Amino acid sequence: MAFINYIKGDLFSHLPHTKDAVSIFAHSCNCQGAWGGGIAAVFKQKYPLAYKSYRDHCLALEDSRELLGTTYLCPTRSLEPGNKNRETPIYIACLFTSNFSESPEEIVEYTSRAMNDLDQQIKELQVQFEITTTDSKALVINLPKINSGIFRVPWEETEAVLKAMKDNIHFNVYVV
Repeated sequence: MAFINYIKGDLFSHLPHTKDAVSIFAHSCNCQGAWGGGIAAVFKQKYPLAYKSYRDHCLALEDSRELLGTTYLCPTRSLEPGNKNRETPIYIACLFTSNFSESPEEIVEYTSRAMNDLDQQIKELQVQFEITTTDSKALVINLPKINSGIFRVPWEETEAVLKAMKDNIHFNVYVV
């Protein structure tokens, strides 16, 4: 069962529960390879090498719309500005939820699919790395109120998708 914890503060200030644990930061993305506005622009500034990897991932496909409903789980590198003062670099979960032409209902459906894809990828990543968890061993995913900015989806609709996640996931939703 998923749990949502609202935290007033800066998403990028989150630190893992142990110095060796990998933190997952998620945000909704377009499929065009552009982190040009909103929280994505901040990710681009803090993690320029991850941005290049995301962009290459998008541009590798002839029709990038095929990415809708999937997640690109992108490792960052220790030398990136956003990893300053971190023992372990973060992973960025690029949730492909819109390509700027979808209705809010379609974006919510793509969000559900992308979150399920992320859940599977995190399980695979756990074989290699310690992932940040709560005391009760729930996976922790840190994110802003995805889809509610540039994609203009009412937060309550995306929140319902997160609450419906079947696995033991703890969402830290950062609000300003």
